[in-house]
Amino acid sequence: MRNRTLTALAAVGLVAATLTIAAPAQAAPDPVQDRTYKDGNYLVMLVDTPAGAYPGGIRGYARTRPAPGKKFDATSAAAVKYRAFLKAKHNRLLNRVGAESYYDYTVALNGFAAHLTSKQAETLAKTPGVLAVVPDAIRKPDTFNSPEFLGLRDQGSLWDQVGGQSNAGKGVIVGVLDTGIWPESKSFAGKFVKRNAAGQIIPGQGIRATWRGICQEGERWNAQDCNDKLIGARYYVAGFGKRDVDPSDFFSPRDSDGHGSHTASTAAGNAVPDVNVDGKEFGDISGMAPAADIAAYKVCWTGHIKRGIPDGCSNSDSAAAVDQAVIDGVDVLNYSIGGTSEPGTFDAVDVAFLFAAEAGVFVATSAGNNGPNASTLGKWPTPWTTGAAASTHWIAEQKLVLGNGDEYIGSSTTGSLTTPTPMVAARASGAAGVPANNAALCLPGSLDPAKVSGKLLVCERGTNARIEKSFVARDAGAVGMVLVNPTPNSLNGDLHAIPTVHIGNEAYDPLYDYLDTANPVGSIVPLAPGESTTEVPEVAAFSSRGPSITTSGDILKPDISAPGVDVLAAVSPVGPTHYGRNYDLISGTSMASPHIAGLGALLYQKHNDWSPMMIKSALMTTAVDHASTGAEDGGVFAQGAGFVQPNPAGDPGIVFDSGLIDWLGYLETVVGDLDASFGTTIPTVDGSQLNQASIALGSLTGVETVVRTLTNVSGQTETYTPSADIDGISVEFDPATVTIPAGESRDVEITFTREDAAAGEYATGSLTWDGDNGHSARMPLAVRPVDIAAPAEVTGDGASGSVEIETTAGFSGTLGTEVHGLVGATPSAESVTVGPFDDANPVADADTDRFEVTATGAKAIRFDVDGAASADLDLWVYQVVDGEEELIDLSADGDADETVTLRDPEDGTYVAYVNGFAGDGNYQWTQWVVGDADAGNLVVTPDSQPVTVGETVTFDASWSGLDTTKRWFGVIGWTRDGADEVGGTLVSIG
Repeated sequence: MRNRTLTALAAVGLVAATLTIAAPAQAAPDPVQDRTYKDGNYLVMLVDTPAGAYPGGIRGYARTRPAPGKKFDATSAAAVKYRAFLKAKHNRLLNRVGAESYYDYTVALNGFAAHLTSKQAETLAKTPGVLAVVPDAIRKPDTFNSPEFLGLRDQGSLWDQVGGQSNAGKGVIVGVLDTGIWPESKSFAGKFVKRNAAGQIIPGQGIRATWRGICQEGERWNAQDCNDKLIGARYYVAGFGKRDVDPSDFFSPRDSDGHGSHTASTAAGNAVPDVNVDGKEFGDISGMAPAADIAAYKVCWTGHIKRGIPDGCSNSDSAAAVDQAVIDGVDVLNYSIGGTSEPGTFDAVDVAFLFAAEAGVFVATSAGNNGPNASTLGKWPTPWTTGAAASTHWIAEQKLVLGNGDEYIGSSTTGSLTTPTPMVAARASGAAGVPANNAALCLPGSLDPAKVSGKLLVCERGTNARIEKSFVARDAGAVGMVLVNPTPNSLNGDLHAIPTVHIGNEAYDPLYDYLDTANPVGSIVPLAPGESTTEVPEVAAFSSRGPSITTSGDILKPDISAPGVDVLAAVSPVGPTHYGRNYDLISGTSMASPHIAGLGALLYQKHNDWSPMMIKSALMTTAVDHASTGAEDGGVFAQGAGFVQPNPAGDPGIVFDSGLIDWLGYLETVVGDLDASFGTTIPTVDGSQLNQASIALGSLTGVETVVRTLTNVSGQTETYTPSADIDGISVEFDPATVTIPAGESRDVEITFTREDAAAGEYATGSLTWDGDNGHSARMPLAVRPVDIAAPAEVTGDGASGSVEIETTAGFSGTLGTEVHGLVGATPSAESVTVGPFDDANPVADADTDRFEVTATGAKAIRFDVDGAASADLDLWVYQVVDGEEELIDLSADGDADETVTLRDPEDGTYVAYVNGFAGDGNYQWTQWVVGDADAGNLVVTPDSQPVTVGETVTFDASWSGLDTTKRWFGVIGWTRDGADEVGGTLVSIG
């Protein structure tokens, strides 16, 4: 699958060259062009609109799309008939190729999942009516005082606005896609409910009559494990594969991990008093919407350990769960699942969420745990979901005091170790035959008790769970642990087995220097009053940052931030890192997302006529800055709109709404014309023009105007005056003030003009709408001025050919070109097995290949993995600095094809590792180093043109004389007035 091709809504997995700066929409090419299919599991997407959004128009089939403010009704005669119509089409296609589906999607998607041979997949891809045939992919799962910190217990809080904590979320159903649920937890306790023969709840027992879910029986699970709190539970394993599930997991909704129980209880768990964990009192805990009902959809599984299968969540399983959840009647979905890098495409699950949102379901997702660097999002930035960053929300600290007097403050929730205690480094305390790197991580079985017993042990973060390290240390005889970060990352309290303090990477070198001295000692002691300078909330270091690298910079993610560090909630006592506990502290954007889901449930309860995007808007426009919000902390790309404030979100004054036609119009800029697919004219919408509660302009070429539509939800007429605060950019509004009657909407044009903001760098800030009745709505701004807006990459095939390149100038003068390359490279056949990869200590072995290049004066370096359809390979790229390999980029988006491109890299040596994460390990490897020279096989016509600010001009790039057994790569540099290059477009042929 060398070139990911475009086709209408083949964006469920087939987007071509990733765009990082603005480019015009192109006509969609043949969806099967340049695609090689292998035997494996596939998701097959079809042209007809799914039932959740079907507007009518097919003779004999009435509209099933819900009216604004209404929910999709799967039991209506029209929906039953239309879904049967879609299913019949699925069956005809399957019969034609002799295959069987293991899932049929009819509500949030239209299509099916099936195991296909390469021939069956190729035949279906060429069949009229088929939009895309996409290999299945595997993703991964990405509060004791958070209600207090969020103000939910305050007078006039959002809880008060909906009738108090005991009523908060009542009548709302929160669905959770995750690792399942532990039904015995007090967080999910409820009353027995009677069910009919189909497993559905018999009406009249206090549960909404429109609920259609069941309590699916399975291993260690029967219908009585559900109740009037946990009203539904299902599990999905066909995509992941039963044979790949570890025996420790359960073929049922039961949670063997703890992640799903934690997210479900954070969103909507009961109020539980007097929670005690390992003798430590935490007091009362509560979900955000403690009176809401919960429906669990288990889609994530523990991989078979002995067979080397990693844990994960199949996209086909997740899409099936979303489809069913909409049918069941959920109001909110939480999806704390993602990847280790931003995919170049949006997948079937993203599309399912689009139609779920159109059907009235609010969807909260985790932003990813790949920070703190920029552009580390773990999902494609879908505007129809609400993506949550993770923030700190409480302080639990002690300090490490060394014998030389040095002190390091760190996170700690354990008891102290006040007596100076002999210290030892785990990396110097390994058992016989254990590599020092493994011992340093305190992996199970790695330590020599004779060296560790009675000591304060120093373990390094990485590879295994933080809490597991303390249990390994305890079992080896250590009496305390210092957990140190080798690289920048968060500090976490965790409920460790022995006294522990977690310190930052700034202590790494001096700590080891001290350990090399004679008789080192240390202690873990409480802080004196005023000794800590830590503030909350802060965005966690691990939380993924924007800007997006796949949306031309016109969609801002994450959307908002919520508590996600050391969150206490229910877990599975059999979870491998919970050691029999019923409640535990976990950190991650996975923990932030269910906070947003639960708060969304509260807003849905209060305003059940609001759309999901109105709920999203209310949360975003009332958020506040973190303690640190400067560019060095990631700013809007770290926090989005800011830290969530639920109480004012109940009365935001104005909201910014959008829906299906807007989203499809935006997708047309990504995947091409969708009019034929949906039987109507869909106006193209630039990402910056989507009516979101944020504004991002990835390529400002001088001046650009966007429009925002304000809808007054305050119940009274109000006049709003907008103002903007963003350095180097002037912002004007038309009209300068806007009066909006209750329940009505008004448009405002917002014009951004570059003044002295630097080209190629984001200027960030905020826009505030101040109302004369006391409302104030704030939205984040991110604007990147550019001298040239051009496609990030153009592609082609054949020994010769050409492609037009449309550019827009951000200056007046002469736009010139410089050609670098094309450089040819012959792909090599490679193979790896499946196995773990430690990004902090990369090693080449059977499951990991290593490749190295040295470059001087390079314009670009590219590493490319082209794997089998059933493969899931990850690509990690390091720069060698002072003899050490430092991670600088990665591509690990859950499928077989991974690419990393380094633009204008520093002179030096670069190392790439290819790791077998899952599936088939066979792949084609290609790497290029493009220097400054023009190879003469690529010509740009004309070589320069006069331009004015904002003017669009076209160039023609033609290639010739290429050896088609090779793949070719180069760069077209764009110059301003004959001087240095101000931008570039990558060229990939073959």
